[in-house]
Amino acid sequence: MIERVLAPNPGPMTGSGTNTWLVSDAAGQVAVIDPGPDEPAHVEAILAAAAQYGRISAVLVTHRHLDHLPAARPVCQRSGAPLLGHPDLPSVDRGLGDEEVCFGDLRALHTPGHTTDSVCLFDPGSGALFTGDLVAGAGTVVVDDGPGGLAQYMASLERLAALGPRTIYPGHGPIVEDAPGKLDEYLRHRRQREQQVLDGLANGPASVDALVARIYTDVAPNLVPMAARNVRAHLDKLAREGRANPLGGDRWQLGR
Repeated sequence: MIERVLAPNPGPMTGSGTNTWLVSDAAGQVAVIDPGPDEPAHVEAILAAAAQYGRISAVLVTHRHLDHLPAARPVCQRSGAPLLGHPDLPSVDRGLGDEEVCFGDLRALHTPGHTTDSVCLFDPGSGALFTGDLVAGAGTVVVDDGPGGLAQYMASLERLAALGPRTIYPGHGPIVEDAPGKLDEYLRHRRQREQQVLDGLANGPASVDALVARIYTDVAPNLVPMAARNVRAHLDKLAREGRANPLGGDRWQLGR
């Protein structure tokens, strides 16, 4: 059984809210994936929904962001279940190794790119894939703008695609019934953005702000900083590949 409990935190970066997923097995054990924000009403909703299926025995968090992690501690305290996640996840009780089986047949996969501690959860038998914020049900996601973040993100997407998942249960947005199609869409989107950055530099040096204005022509003003973060992630990748060079002052040129 897989059930969603939607957190009451809608917004520009969270869509309709954070998806908290409950997964139960035949023995009456329940895993809570991404408990979300520490909102008392949401914590109560999680506990009430889980009680229909059995006892919470694991709380799994895909990454450290405040719309995914904070409710983990009250859910753990109320249920007695441990907090599981990447070894670098704050307050984690049990750090999960890459490909470690963590609940039923669910395997934890280290998939950096949105954050360095991002983990996806995959059930090879059913093809269910819980992606946290690596893949959203609608739209795209913000890439880690740390060194090498975009290259890691692309590698993580390619790794997930190679597993042949059937269904994606994302951290935000609707369930994705065509997992291979969505992963291919994400890879094509990032390659297209990369080409747009290169095209933006083709006529001479440009600033990050100028590239954002050229590429993200319809982005809402409050999301411009996130667009700039993604452009910087692409520029970092291109610089590592020798295809772009920084000039200082947030200006860039094509690699030479």
